Amino acid sequence: MDELIIPRRRLITGAAALALFGQLDLDNIEAAAPRYVYDGGFGGTGTSNGRMDGPRGVVVSGDRVYVADSYNNRIQQFTRGGVFTRRWGSYGTGNGQFNRPRGVAVDGSGNVYVADTLNHRIEVFNSSGGFVRRFGGKGSSRGRFADPWGVAIGKGGRIYVADSSNNRIQVFNRKGKYQRSWGGRGSVAGKFNYPRGIATDSQGRVYVVDGANNRIQVFSATGKYLRRWGRPGSQSGAFNDPRDIIIDHRGHVLVTDTGNGRVQVFNRRGKYLARWSSASIAPAGFDPMGIGVDAANRVYVANTTNDRVEVFRLVN
Repeated sequence: MDELIIPRRRLITGAAALALFGQLDLDNIEAAAPRYVYDGGFGGTGTSNGRMDGPRGVVVSGDRVYVADSYNNRIQQFTRGGVFTRRWGSYGTGNGQFNRPRGVAVDGSGNVYVADTLNHRIEVFNSSGGFVRRFGGKGSSRGRFADPWGVAIGKGGRIYVADSSNNRIQVFNRKGKYQRSWGGRGSVAGKFNYPRGIATDSQGRVYVVDGANNRIQVFSATGKYLRRWGRPGSQSGAFNDPRDIIIDHRGHVLVTDTGNGRVQVFNRRGKYLARWSSASIAPAGFDPMGIGVDAANRVYVANTTNDRVEVFRLVN
């Protein structure tokens, strides 16, 4: 009789497991598509505490939500539940003043970075709104800006700025000293046509909303081109005037596809996963601009038409 051979199961652990699974591209291993529900919102048109006029950037840090209240030329701070806690800023060119602030970011120490767009500079504040420093100024030379829109904090406290009208990304250290830049106007890989939102992921990669090219471009921390996705249009995965971007704690890439009135969700390689708009779960008049996410993967979207921040919750 032939011998019956029954193979034994092997449990792979430790270095062997790391060697095996380290070769897998986890971004291409898809679970169910992410599903979101509307979870309320806060704000409304006005100039009093908690009211807004043309909100743009949104960022969440711990229990704090910071909103660039652009036409009121101020930053407002709320709890994650939408309760107003403080505000700072006014129209002007002095320290702590603004002219149409847009992007906003928070570093690991709680400092708040604001793209003071029409003053062509970045202003830095502590978590209570106390002015710390500013850097930039109008121009096209290194360290100068023309309509900076997005700002993000990367590994080592590096500050990434979408220098929109100069069609480039500039990088600074945590003190605002210039380090490097990349880009230039164009539509080929690595070039830009009015870059806007910018975000970094846990691996240090930099994601840029290449606005007028209707696409997302991804780079290494030092500016090496990695990939891109998107095209003009209204189909899933296409864009019409996208504005902002954020990566959640599961690695989902969320983009405000403003001209199409929706938020789209991708994996980190650009595979389309989901979207929502007023035709699905978003409230009427949904005009998404800035976007942020908290530790529980609740998504905060600046709804410019309604002067509100709308909140959506990931349920799977």
